[in-house]
Amino acid sequence: MLAPPQAVPSEHLTPHDLVAYFRCPHEMELEKARKARGADGAPGPVRTPADVVPLRHSPLLSPPLGATRVNPGHLAFTALDHLVYEDDGEDDLPVLFPPEQVHRDPRFRTGAENLVDTTLGLAGRPDLVVALGGRELVPLEYKETHLFVDYHGAHGRLFDTVQAIAQCRLVEAAFGRRPPYGIVLYGDEAGDGLHEGWVEVPYGDAEAGWLRYALAQVRGDSVRAPVPAERNCGGCEPNAEGLCRYAAARYEGPHHRAWAASLPRPATDHR
Repeated sequence: MLAPPQAVPSEHLTPHDLVAYFRCPHEMELEKARKARGADGAPGPVRTPADVVPLRHSPLLSPPLGATRVNPGHLAFTALDHLVYEDDGEDDLPVLFPPEQVHRDPRFRTGAENLVDTTLGLAGRPDLVVALGGRELVPLEYKETHLFVDYHGAHGRLFDTVQAIAQCRLVEAAFGRRPPYGIVLYGDEAGDGLHEGWVEVPYGDAEAGWLRYALAQVRGDSVRAPVPAERNCGGCEPNAEGLCRYAAARYEGPHHRAWAASLPRPATDHR
């Protein structure tokens, strides 16, 4: 078994931090700097040294994937299942349950509270938490994109499994019950649902152990080197703001149009 790296337990982390680190540690560092903007609007400090050597791939090992189940098609729940948590801060989440199957946990009635794990120093909000058969609790993360044919391949969505594992731990800490798995639902909104599907990401001892190791590694990384690659840089929002000096491609992420529209336009000569 791998021994966890030396950790700095005081650093607050979220599932999104782990996803960013899995793609590119420097992206995570720049995201934190964006959130720590000063009164003048300037980003906060970045720990990555100026003479850092970029990496070819993330230093974080992939989570256990052997039992991950990829399911093409529509995800359907039964009359025995119900919704116990929803992140009201997320727009355009799908409506998966009729009103009579929505029974929000009173501790998270407004949907605006983070689920917090004080033991691991982790906090965040799943899109939804579903009680299957009224018993097993399962976090569900919704993605507008389509289900990838080669989910485990180089162009797949392995970072989504990282998010699902972290959210399973948050549900376990907040509700006192370990989820058997997390769900990542792909709605394929651009394709009108033609290539929708969902993925079951197991959450057992192996995944829980990987998560502890990952959190310790992230906190113990004093460099947070960049991983310049088109697949990373094209969707990196700090790159969109020109914060990354190592970018291998221009920003083409989900907010590309809004970002492009915000750029100053040259004056038009009407002579």
